[in-house]
Amino acid sequence: MNRLRTPVAAPAGAPRTPRSVATALAAAFTLLAWAFAAPAHAAARSHAAAPLPRALHRLSGQSSDEVIAADLAAIDAWGTALDTLPGAAKDSWRTASARAWLSVARTEYLDNDRTGFPQAAFERAVSLVAQIESGTAPLTYQTVPSALPPRGSIRVADSLYAELERLKRDPRFPCGAEELAKLETELAWAGNEQLDLGTCKSSPHLAEARTLALLARQKVESCSPPQLAMRHTPPRPKPIARSDTVEVPRIDVPTVEELQIPRSVHFALDKSEITPLSRQVIAGIAALLDKYPTITVRLEGHADSRGNAAYNLELSKRRVLAARAVFQELGVDSTRITFNYKGKSELFAVEDTKRGFALNRRVEMVFVDAGGRDIKATQQERDIQLESDRHAPALAPASRRAAPRPPLHKAAAGLPRPAAHTRPAPSRPRPAPTASKDAPPPGSAPEAPH
Repeated sequence: MNRLRTPVAAPAGAPRTPRSVATALAAAFTLLAWAFAAPAHAAARSHAAAPLPRALHRLSGQSSDEVIAADLAAIDAWGTALDTLPGAAKDSWRTASARAWLSVARTEYLDNDRTGFPQAAFERAVSLVAQIESGTAPLTYQTVPSALPPRGSIRVADSLYAELERLKRDPRFPCGAEELAKLETELAWAGNEQLDLGTCKSSPHLAEARTLALLARQKVESCSPPQLAMRHTPPRPKPIARSDTVEVPRIDVPTVEELQIPRSVHFALDKSEITPLSRQVIAGIAALLDKYPTITVRLEGHADSRGNAAYNLELSKRRVLAARAVFQELGVDSTRITFNYKGKSELFAVEDTKRGFALNRRVEMVFVDAGGRDIKATQQERDIQLESDRHAPALAPASRRAAPRPPLHKAAAGLPRPAAHTRPAPSRPRPAPTASKDAPPPGSAPEAPH
């Protein structure tokens, strides 16, 4: 149930109450007044258009319906200005990001957010619209900025931030630019709700962020890589052979076909052994490294989210060392291999199915050429190992209740007491519960419920 209030400034950190109905009506009447006055002032605006406000009123100044109505009108005016810019369609990331920040600013302003988040979101949107209006070149995977939470927000869901950054640096970034812009906004919104109202309010935004991350990854990875423009260059004259000429060695660069190589191998539940299928994947990569000695590989070990952090960190270490051992057996020099292990801190897939858990049990490979640039590879799933039903995680475990204890025997009238040496029959021991986590064996400290 919404609570009504008069527009009086509240201290930062105080519980929110939505803006009053009177405020909304005042904003509506203000917009109608502007609409009716527009024809009369069209000529004057054509000669000297008033600049749009680039910031909302301070929290301490939001003390009247007129101020609130003016702020809401400013948010809507920048949205209208964005829709009329001719360069908006060519700059998909800036356009989608500006629209998302304006929407967030309006929603949180009406919700009476007191953290400064609506003002920060509005300022980001204004900056993006101004860049489009000035004709700034559209952003690419090399120029798009990294995601940083604005004022009034905190960083949450590190794995989603890592996925956002990874997809931004993919040369096929423009294919998923709109979804990635919305993902960045949703993560900031989740951080604002976490800071202001707690986990229960941030969960819907995190769920939306996971959906956007999955959609962006599908669009980016299914997109064709950008084609390089062919330039016509006149043939060079043949050099004159000299006795002191030294031939310069040619450095081979992998072809487009050779770059379509898998970037990960997968593991069974709570295992670190390399299967024959995974060994075939590594053998193909080792052949490429043998052909191009300037390429190096960085191995990163991972686990799914079940089990405690310390055990999963050690499990991911065993997995990455097993993968490195296979590379060395296939003749790849150890100086060309670096490795790291991250436990369950960087999940790749959403763990709502057995397939999601299986995709997170992996060793990822990052390839770097002599120039220090990452060579993009493709995701493969032919070696994933789904766990059996008896190891499947219980998504909603039923609570166990102890069986009711039998009532104590009382002597009844006319009934003899049982003999003193009579003992109840021994109960059959219960079987031990089946392990269902990518977690430590019996005897290790279990993780606290979460």
